[in-house]
Amino acid sequence: MSAAAEMIVALSLVNPPKKEEEPAKDLPCILLADDDQQVRRTVGRVLRKRGFHVLEAVDGEMAIEVAAQHPPDLALIDLRMPKKDGFEVVRELKEMNARLPVLVLSGWDDADDRIRAFDVGADDFIAKPVYMKELLRRIEAFERTRQAYAELEELNKQADHLRLFAAEAAALLAHDLNNGLSITSANLQYIDEELRERDDEEDLVEAASAARRALRRMIGLVANFVDISRLEDAALQVLRFPTKVGELLKTAGQIHETSRNDIAGISLQCDLDLVCEIDPMLIERVLHNLLNNATRYVSEGGRIHLKARLENSGKTLYISVANTGAGIPPDRREGLFSKYGKGGDDKSQRGMGLYFCRLACEAHGGSIAVEDDEEFATLFAIRLEV
Repeated sequence: MSAAAEMIVALSLVNPPKKEEEPAKDLPCILLADDDQQVRRTVGRVLRKRGFHVLEAVDGEMAIEVAAQHPPDLALIDLRMPKKDGFEVVRELKEMNARLPVLVLSGWDDADDRIRAFDVGADDFIAKPVYMKELLRRIEAFERTRQAYAELEELNKQADHLRLFAAEAAALLAHDLNNGLSITSANLQYIDEELRERDDEEDLVEAASAARRALRRMIGLVANFVDISRLEDAALQVLRFPTKVGELLKTAGQIHETSRNDIAGISLQCDLDLVCEIDPMLIERVLHNLLNNATRYVSEGGRIHLKARLENSGKTLYISVANTGAGIPPDRREGLFSKYGKGGDDKSQRGMGLYFCRLACEAHGGSIAVEDDEEFATLFAIRLEV
């Protein structure tokens, strides 16, 4: 029996494991690789008494084979073994499982060996003869870390399940809301058209128009809510089609032009023949969000201006939505496009409209920002890769 093995035996007899110190059940599987049979027998016996499941290997090649067939939770590896030394075993074990805790055992307490062992991936170094109490304490410390990882993974699984459930519930709720809102909007449109044929129903016409505008905004909010989640998860694909940009802006402006009777109107500066490959549905939604804000904040008697042109030698589509009235202070602009960001004044509410605009523009490889303009107090500038 080697001196190291004698010391291990002596220490294990002098310091037998106490019953009250025994770890709980469900302990890890430990790979014990050492060419010294007495070391394997002694260390293995103590570990098994503590409730650990121990897999033994007599050389480096056997250690890798055992680990491949029965992945361990922790490994005790001797550095000096035949066929394949401990350094190579540690390296291969870490390639198999980077999170596997590996404790190196060595009868040569050499500084260069320690450094080399850590370089190949060892997590700890124990010099022989092994003091069993110290070895057990280190194993227990790694076990606590392993259990913490396991608990964290379980919590992450539960969180993923809750996120999936929330997404499915939100999608179902949004679908039902959208159906109801669409039906209501269609009926209000019919009532609006019928009332417009009567000269004495101006108040009812205005009430129906106001209700339709409110419904249109609610439908947009529901759509934003659904698509924001899909854009964040990169699940919403940008479907680019050759799109007449001028017609897109003109149609969006006409829809919002009736929202305010006290402004000069919505003007357009764009070549109506301008065609770019964009996702027309996403960009139309961006325009509606920006025009909703513009009609809300434009000054009385003021105007809203839409502009589009190509920049960067035709590689970038520039679109702007601008309005007169109070501008957005510079200190309010930074968080304007964040999730639940707050608008430019104290009366504004938190929402996701501008956050959706940012995600939709970024999905096009572009951006959106508030820029200074000499003519208009507020100007939202969109730049999209085309």
